[in-house]
Amino acid sequence: MGLLSDPEYGSVKWVRLLNKIHGPLCLFCYVGALVWFFVLGNKEFNNETYFSENALLPGLVTNEFNAEQSSKQFFNDFLYELEDKYYDTDEMPVPWLVAKMSQLHLEVYTHNFTLNYPLGQGQIYKGTNVYGILRAPRTSSLEALVVTAPFRSLSSHQKGTAAGIALMLAFAQFARPQKYWAKDIIFLVTEHEQLGMQAWLEAYHGLQSDAETFYKSLGSFWKPDTPAFDFGSIGDVFNWVSDNQKCLNPGKLKGRSGSIQGAINLEFHTPKIKYIEVKVEGLNGQLPNLDLVNLVHKLCVKSSIHHSYKNSYSWIRTKVKSEEWTNGIWTMLGMVSAQIAGVPNGNHGLFHRFGIEAVTLEGRDANDPAGTPPRVNALTTANFYRLGIALESILRSLNNLLERFHQSYFFYLLAATNRFISIGQYMPSLCLLCVAILVRALSLWVTIQQDGDEEPLKAVKRKTSDASVSGEQEPKEVPEEVSEEEPLLKEKKVDESNMSIVNIGINYLLVHLLGYIVSNSPKLFSKIGSIYYNQPSEVSVFYGLIATSVFLVFVTPLMPRILRTGRMTHEELSLVNILLLIELATVCLSVGMHNFPLGLAIAVLYTPLALVVGVETIEGGKKRPIKNLFKRILCLLLHPLCVVTVGMIAYSRVLFSEEDLLSMAGRGRDAAMQAIMFSIVDSLIYGNWLYNVASAVILPIWIIFWQILCIRIDDTV
Repeated sequence: MGLLSDPEYGSVKWVRLLNKIHGPLCLFCYVGALVWFFVLGNKEFNNETYFSENALLPGLVTNEFNAEQSSKQFFNDFLYELEDKYYDTDEMPVPWLVAKMSQLHLEVYTHNFTLNYPLGQGQIYKGTNVYGILRAPRTSSLEALVVTAPFRSLSSHQKGTAAGIALMLAFAQFARPQKYWAKDIIFLVTEHEQLGMQAWLEAYHGLQSDAETFYKSLGSFWKPDTPAFDFGSIGDVFNWVSDNQKCLNPGKLKGRSGSIQGAINLEFHTPKIKYIEVKVEGLNGQLPNLDLVNLVHKLCVKSSIHHSYKNSYSWIRTKVKSEEWTNGIWTMLGMVSAQIAGVPNGNHGLFHRFGIEAVTLEGRDANDPAGTPPRVNALTTANFYRLGIALESILRSLNNLLERFHQSYFFYLLAATNRFISIGQYMPSLCLLCVAILVRALSLWVTIQQDGDEEPLKAVKRKTSDASVSGEQEPKEVPEEVSEEEPLLKEKKVDESNMSIVNIGINYLLVHLLGYIVSNSPKLFSKIGSIYYNQPSEVSVFYGLIATSVFLVFVTPLMPRILRTGRMTHEELSLVNILLLIELATVCLSVGMHNFPLGLAIAVLYTPLALVVGVETIEGGKKRPIKNLFKRILCLLLHPLCVVTVGMIAYSRVLFSEEDLLSMAGRGRDAAMQAIMFSIVDSLIYGNWLYNVASAVILPIWIIFWQILCIRIDDTV
């Protein structure tokens, strides 16, 4: 900063060099970041997986699982129970599950929970979980492992989980007489998918129903019961906005065990599968410890079960390096796309926020809806016996743990089932994007400093030229005149700088308050749509956000002009641009440290906008309408709501290429409507902060970009 504030800084070589090459340098950083990311898919630039936790001792035990016939019997009995008594309903057969677990001499409990749907018209949903605890004979219930499976009815559009529940019961029957367990094993069947799992985890860890929601604690600047900000007494409308009470009542557990060390979620729909898909993505992009992922893959190989992750199939071996590189890139992109939304792709994803490492094992066959993998028909079929062997091996390795997982990586990308990329390898790609943004900010800072130093000399030259035109005698000693004008110009400049700081601060505060209002507006839109227009919540919220966005597009460019009495100066708007670039780089790095794919996506989308947006000046009355129009169109396309809608339309085009353009647009609009609704509901129930980040952080940044593009400075005045 000493160099930047030095009056002689203009003579410094690096400053002059920066003014010349900052554009190509920023472009080089942007392209280099993308190249760096895609190069990581190459085998030469990533690492082979290994175990950091020696206590796991994977595969060193003699497998004893012999409950294949019991698994088949449980599977047939469970299907018969569903078809006989629960064919036309979505209810879970709680009595049957309680009876079977009781016959296995487990400590059986039921867990009831209630959901007050946050954006509905008073809908209340109830559910019941069933779990049984196998007490370890060698310890006093200080630690536990969890084997869980979600219940899906016969009418569910998803694949059933009857085989997974049957395997879990058969394994409980096998494990009950064993004496080597050093940890309790909890066998859990959840209702309503992730909702039941979230309720059970909150109840297990003692979270009360009257506690603040994750959304409320992070998405609000004050509590609704604060007297100075209690808007609820003004009217019902403010009650709609400020009512952020916890919508999920987890209830209480009648029985529990110790600290949970690990969890395995089973999603098997049939007794015979071709391969296992290992799911690892959790809430808000969290990942399980890499040792657990490696353990599952290694023990699948030992149990003669084919396994995969995204587009990486363990049974495919190729000597073509380019094909191997391509497969690694697609696997990385698949992992990135799954983490951006922050939505868990299985019940395992809700364990991570409680410090519990968990994965999901999903069984797939040749005709799986996820797609047909190569050579799938040539694969040997895995039955209950092999699946039970794999489950036993995993749990016995976890049983050897002396402490929680901590030695391996929690931040990584997978390029294959046996190749990984650590945080130290993939973070430079995000850092390069942020460097491009910061270099742009530094060049703007240097530019306005140069303009400020040249302003007194320009003023003197203009006065001298005016005097010569009018026929007056030019002063002989120009330096004296310069010295006479300098105090007035400096005083005026100081006043304008002080005014700029006040205006910038007020504008920044108002813009971010607008983002806060938008983040808390879905309940208001849902109420208005249901009461006055009789529309469902997703339609009301979607069109409410569209109306809000249109309003902000037309109103926000007027805010900087309203906040001041004089004209807007070039230095003031440039300073706004600099602060905005610094904020954008900080947001990308902060988000990327926790959820790298989301931070990378934000940086990739908004770095080009940050590089092209600048203060527009009218020099000599000349305008550049085509260039300005292009920048504004680019900015509008990068509006968060527009990004989601256009992305869903493009995705619909890929999935339904045979449809016409109008039908595709309608399908994409409906998909965007559902995606936004799910994001809001997930933020209220589970604590997914994608909607909060988009509305309270990214939207204000976009608004300031739009303000800069819509304000023109007349340089001739």
